[in-house]
Amino acid sequence: MTAKIIALDIGEKRIGVAVSDTLGMFAHPLQTITWKGYNRFVGELKEIIAEQEAAALVIGMPYTLKGTASKKTEEVKKLVGQLRESLSIEIVEEDERLTTKMAENALHAVGKKPSRQRNKIDQIAAVYILQSYLDRKHT
Repeated sequence: MTAKIIALDIGEKRIGVAVSDTLGMFAHPLQTITWKGYNRFVGELKEIIAEQEAAALVIGMPYTLKGTASKKTEEVKKLVGQLRESLSIEIVEEDERLTTKMAENALHAVGKKPSRQRNKIDQIAAVYILQSYLDRKHT
């Protein structure tokens, strides 16, 4: 049995959170954090890490479709640097291209309107980020 892994889909207003099972095989949606400043975000994140007994944090990096960095990528990288100073947990960056679109498509497929499910979209995008990481780790 291994420790759980948490993933984040970082947006302007919301951060989707997903968690793995203890075997590190499957990702599950956990919650959505509303951005209310860095200090509050880190406080909530520390609580989640402790509650889940997580060993690592996977953060989705918003690269362009061509795989290059954008302004948003640089903002997230800056946040990752701050988190590395604030948290005593392994932090891994994971390419998150198209995860939000995949999450919207998943909701649409089950008859839900993505525009009314913003919090769920963020969580599902975090699940895709984490599952991609877990799948690569186990191959």
